[in-house]
Amino acid sequence: MTIYVDDMQLAARVGPVEGVWSHLLSDLPGEEGQRELIAFAERLGIDPRWIQNEGTTTEHFDVREPMRQRALALGAVPISYGREVARITLAKRGRDA
Repeated sequence: MTIYVDDMQLAARVGPVEGVWSHLLSDLPGEEGQRELIAFAERLGIDPRWIQNEGTTTEHFDVREPMRQRALALGAVPISYGREVARITLAKRGRDA
């Protein structure tokens, strides 16, 4: 059971919020992964309603850089955007099958 935060760090405006964004995700599939992800997000002060792609293997929260740094301080594992995120997603698909 691990929570990851990637290094996408994309400058963008999401709704009214402008920032540098990355992703917070779990490596567990299904409800177990969602529970783990939401519990960690709530420790960061993230509203569970902000979850993206809910119920899929690409389920995640978008986080701005200050929140990314707090996630790392709380024990999230840093990963590279792209290949490492894809590896986790594919592994979750395999475990859902």
